[in-house]
Amino acid sequence: MNGNDMDRLEKHFKQWKKISERLHVQLGPVMEAQKVIEETWRPTLEFQKVLKTQLRPFLEQQRKLQKVLEGINIPSYQIPDLSPFTKQIQQYQNSLSGIITPAFEELQHSFRELPPKIQEALLLLAQHGWYLDFNMPLPSLWDIKEAMSSGEIDEVEEALVEYFESQLDEIENSFSAQFPHRSHIIASAFKAHRNGEYFLSIPVLLAQTDGICKEVVDQYLFMKKDKKPRTAIYVEQIAADTYKAALLSPLAASAPIGASEHEREEGFNLLNRHMVLHGESLDYGSKVNSLKAISLVNYVSQALEKDAGYP
Repeated sequence: MNGNDMDRLEKHFKQWKKISERLHVQLGPVMEAQKVIEETWRPTLEFQKVLKTQLRPFLEQQRKLQKVLEGINIPSYQIPDLSPFTKQIQQYQNSLSGIITPAFEELQHSFRELPPKIQEALLLLAQHGWYLDFNMPLPSLWDIKEAMSSGEIDEVEEALVEYFESQLDEIENSFSAQFPHRSHIIASAFKAHRNGEYFLSIPVLLAQTDGICKEVVDQYLFMKKDKKPRTAIYVEQIAADTYKAALLSPLAASAPIGASEHEREEGFNLLNRHMVLHGESLDYGSKVNSLKAISLVNYVSQALEKDAGYP
């Protein structure tokens, strides 16, 4: 993402802030006035409702009489309009619409530009072995993306290590709540991580990642089809939902964690599922790699949360 992209995103956030402030200023008096009117006329409207109920039998008899005495003019009775301020209430509603509609049009325009930016940021993270925690504030994602693009990889990695280490309890609890039948396995993996036994935690975390994908969308992350993870099949099915597809884009693109033997260049030394589980890598057991595996299993459990509205 270049400087212009970041400027546009910054502009979007400033626009949202201005819209929020404007809505607060403009809607406040309108909502208060409408509330006063509704409170003032509530007894009258309630009386009108009661009157209508009481007159219903009489009006029904009138209709029957009109059918029997065709040709005879029977006076028609109507319930009086006891809401003289109906027009005023309507004016306030129109005023609300005039404020809210343009504001939401601006928001919709901004959100239309978000998916490609989100996808670009998430894919860059994945290329370095890290995955999004959906509890991170969105601006943090832009900060990470900008720093990585500027070559500040070590600084970003240090920040991510600190972040995920601070979120261990939250991530474990959230995972166990979502997949209680896997909680005993994930608990063992997290215990191994906290004890510094990273050679034990990482394989378990990677295995659970694949297991969740198979369980929820019936596709494996670490199996390929047309050089893409098989989970790409699921992501392509929801492509019309551009925001959700952007959030799931790491499940549809090749990344070092799932790189095959032919995709790994000479000197490849990143965390790789095949190399770990097939005993090819003998030095994968580091705290950083364990936290990367935690970020991955956490991302997958959030992104593929059962019955989720998106992620």
